[in-house]
Amino acid sequence: MSPTPRGASPAAALLTAVCGAYPDWLRGRITSIARASGRDLDPVALGLVDRAVTRAAAWVEAELQSLLATDVDEQRANPLQVLRRASNFAADVLESAGVPVPVRDEFEHRAMPEDPYGVGPLAWRDLGEAVHETGIEWGAWKAATVLTRRRQEGRR
Repeated sequence: MSPTPRGASPAAALLTAVCGAYPDWLRGRITSIARASGRDLDPVALGLVDRAVTRAAAWVEAELQSLLATDVDEQRANPLQVLRRASNFAADVLESAGVPVPVRDEFEHRAMPEDPYGVGPLAWRDLGEAVHETGIEWGAWKAATVLTRRRQEGRR
């Protein structure tokens, strides 16, 4: 069964799915990265995490709304890039908590050079199955829209 609600556009469904999953996902990423380094976040750091998650979620929502409202032929980024650019909110908290920057593999470094902690996400599935399905649907819709336009223009 499709996660896109009947009558909802793929872009609206993606925005809803991402904004619903992102705060808990980001909070989990920050705490798991800290734990993997051997650090437990104290109550002060956890307060900083909550504030960073709130700010990041608001930024992501605004940026995604803007991107997804842009015509597909004019989009110069994709929604996952928006999420990756939001890694600075998490990086600031991790750095202030004294969490060392982990060693990342070459793919992660190339895919997200501005994300020293590897917060990610690398793929829609990182945010959960519902976001994955909705992200795939949005991508298929975007590709179909672009292909249809190119065919109408006489290009393949």
